Amino acid sequence: MKYWFIRSPFRTRKWEDILMSNVFNLYGIRSYVAKKNIAQMSKDDMALWYSSSAGRMIYGTMQVKDTCFNDKTSSNNWLAIDLVPVTTFAHSVSYSEFKTDVVLMNSNIINQKRITVIKITSEEYDKVLKLSQQ
Repeated sequence: MKYWFIRSPFRTRKWEDILMSNVFNLYGIRSYVAKKNIAQMSKDDMALWYSSSAGRMIYGTMQVKDTCFNDKTSSNNWLAIDLVPVTTFAHSVSYSEFKTDVVLMNSNIINQKRITVIKITSEEYDKVLKLSQQ
């Protein structure tokens, strides 16, 4: 199993919207690094969902629903993927919390600020889950 950090590229989509629809379709991504990461995602991989427009917080976890597919919003070979919400955090984890955490401060979460899909380690994933329980 692989672990991912998803920065929502949509300014108007909130965690509550994802919960209501029970699916998050990640599309419209035009970064070659993110495209490579989307291509590596497998069914049942886990992801953290972060919104920079709604408080700069990680709101919960998601699970990859299936393998990636061609992005219908593009005539080129860009990719999209569906994820389903799994857990809503009782305590959303703020950007400042993981920016100052010893485990997370040198992670790709901090170092690749503009990439929508980032591969993270199981240790980083578990650390965010632990922070969400405080």
